Amino acid sequence: MAKIWNDKYIEIDGVKAHYIEAGEGEPLVLIHGGGAASCGESGYGDTMPYLSKHFRVIAPDVIGFGLTPGRGPEDYPGYAQGNFLIKFLETMELENISLGGHSHGGFLVSYIAHERPKLVKNLIMINSLNGTTPIPPEPEGLKYIYGPKGHPNPIPTIENTRNNLLKGTFNKHLVTDKKVKRTYEILKLNHEYARERMIATMSTIEQANKDLSYNGKHISESCHKFNMPILMTWSRENKGADLNDAVRYFERLKDAELHILVDAKHSIQRDQSKRWSEVVTEFIKARK
Repeated sequence: MAKIWNDKYIEIDGVKAHYIEAGEGEPLVLIHGGGAASCGESGYGDTMPYLSKHFRVIAPDVIGFGLTPGRGPEDYPGYAQGNFLIKFLETMELENISLGGHSHGGFLVSYIAHERPKLVKNLIMINSLNGTTPIPPEPEGLKYIYGPKGHPNPIPTIENTRNNLLKGTFNKHLVTDKKVKRTYEILKLNHEYARERMIATMSTIEQANKDLSYNGKHISESCHKFNMPILMTWSRENKGADLNDAVRYFERLKDAELHILVDAKHSIQRDQSKRWSEVVTEFIKARK
């Protein structure tokens, strides 16, 4: 798919923060997940041709991801990432936004919505374990933390980059040589920093859940306080934060819709970029 967005930078607390942007009109800000190769481009580049027809779409690289460099351990915790994104939104003078987060991004957008509720018009949760349920105990929880059964974070090669993309993608034709090469480039930039971050925040289940807390409890325990409309988009084939987790979270929300798509793994917005974008567009336009 041809690139249709612009690469832009803005300075946040001395950090040259990168984001991609396309389209005009009502702002839609999309936050990527927490994998070492995650960034605005890899998370939402495939959705830009569809969403940018209706919205001003902005997808920042969280600090320490993509082309936004991390400064050090002070940027490892989830709350620090969330505070950086709040400063990004305020520096960009964005308000009354629709705000979406995939995977770990679901925690981040929840954090922002709790801390700055007046900034967020609509909240979008995308296949997010971290935002909707605590990491479960052993043995299941081991697949979500840093370690051989979960996130081993090997030194990136073209071969293991391709294999990981194929493993995480339902529609295998989307894993092109170009996408493999670009993902590998991002991994090389961030591999070591990502490894140190995961060791510091995700070496144990207890440690991971502490990093995902808000006011002393897992952030999902506060979801009943949200007053803005919430869209949940889940995929049938998602591993982690499965449909039962999604329904339990959904039932605690005041004003929400839950849409389940098929033929998509964890990155539903990449596997089903057109259909997912249609669901998001319809939801935002219906809530005006």
